Order: sequence, then C-alpha cells, then structure tokens
Amino acid sequence: MDYNGDGRLDFLTGSISGKVYLYRRRPDGTFGFPEVLKREVRGWIGTGTAVINAGAPSAVAMADWFDRGRLDLFIGVGDGHVYIVPNEGTRRRPVFRRIEQLTADGKPIVAAGGMAGPCVADWDRDGRLDLLVGCASGRVVWFRNIGTKGKPQLAPGVTLVEPFDDRFLRNEDAFDHPKRSALDAKICVTDWNGDGWPDLVVGDYSYFRGETSARLHGWVWVYLRKAPAQTAGLGGIHHF
Repeated sequence: MDYNGDGRLDFLTGSISGKVYLYRRRPDGTFGFPEVLKREVRGWIGTGTAVINAGAPSAVAMADWFDRGRLDLFIGVGDGHVYIVPNEGTRRRPVFRRIEQLTADGKPIVAAGGMAGPCVADWDRDGRLDLLVGCASGRVVWFRNIGTKGKPQLAPGVTLVEPFDDRFLRNEDAFDHPKRSALDAKICVTDWNGDGWPDLVVGDYSYFRGETSARLHGWVWVYLRKAPAQTAGLGGIHHF
C-alpha cells in the first residue's frame, strides 16, 4: 500500500489498542519508525488533532473508495463493526476528519463473533470496489458494491467461507491436519494463480486444549476461485 503516492510501498497496521500505525518506506527500502495516524479535529479555539481510534482491537485496509484518486482508510474493530475514514486531503497528503460506520442494505455491518478484518477489492470484476470482511467465527463475507462511480452502496453480505465449527478444536488430529481455515479470519484478495480472477488469502487462528497442555497455531490459506461463471464461489483450498 503506497500511503502517500511517492511510489514506495508502505506498511499500515491496526493494533490491540485500536490505534492505527504507519511505517513509511524509505528510499533505501527500509521502514521508518511507526507513526500513529491522526485526524483533524475542529473546535472553538481552532484545529487540532486526535488519534484515530474506532475501537479495539483494530484491523485496517486502504482503498480509493469514492473514486477520487486518493486512498481512504477502513477500520474493522473488536465488536465486529467496520468504519471508513474518508481522505479529505490529497493523494500525496492524506487528511482524515470523520469516522463513519459502514452499512450494507441500510444496516450496520457486523462481523460474526466480532474481530472484523476488512479488505477492499473488486471481487466480481465489475469495475467497482467491493468490501470483504473476515470474522472471529472464521466466516468471510462479501458485500457487493451496487452503487455508481463515486457513490458506493453495499448489498447484503454473501458468505464466501462458512464459520468454523469449533468442535474440531477439541480433536488433536484435526488440529494438526486442518482442512480449512479456522477462527479470526484476516483476509487479502489477489490473483494467486494468475488466471485473471481474484482469489482469497485467509490467515487464521486455532488452538487445542488437552488434558495436560494447550497449543495454538495460525495458518495461511488460499481459496481459489471456481469457474468464472460462478463469480462469487470458491473452489480449491491450499494452506501454508
């Protein structure tokens, strides 16, 4: 993600506190010290700044949501809600002021079980950016953008990955040899196999509690798209 349009890819992350941190890429390829993102706040005595924090913990994404040539900020939080912080500055100098809750079909978006992990991508290749959300339950939901250029509008969610059945967390063999992503889905969309269609990358979390010990791990999974005619569906699953 190129935060300020300087041609270098930067690193943006949420946190357990809810704050959003930016690591700027230096010309030599290294990253600078973390910067806490802030928004402008206008009061009686002038304009000041406040830390951007929509809730804790937070997960973030950036995309040109309003098709204005500048990146807006998306934040998913622990209670499951998803927010947008519109960029009211420029591509080179982002300025944030308002934190707004995102809705689909007129209702607030809430991730199943909380821990919303937003991702913005054109999932159905119709030229409009859509919203995908990973959930604490392991569910991944696609909210299709049915709006017009510059005026996005989200349809009701379509489940791409079903919630994880936590009964398997009590089975040691299933824990060691999983067949699909587990809990706390954090997602990314990319054309993994180069077939021209976006695929879904999912990071997860799972644990096993035995009689004398407990173990946990996180896997990274790739869900490949089905045939192009099935524009929302997923096919093969691979993990790393």
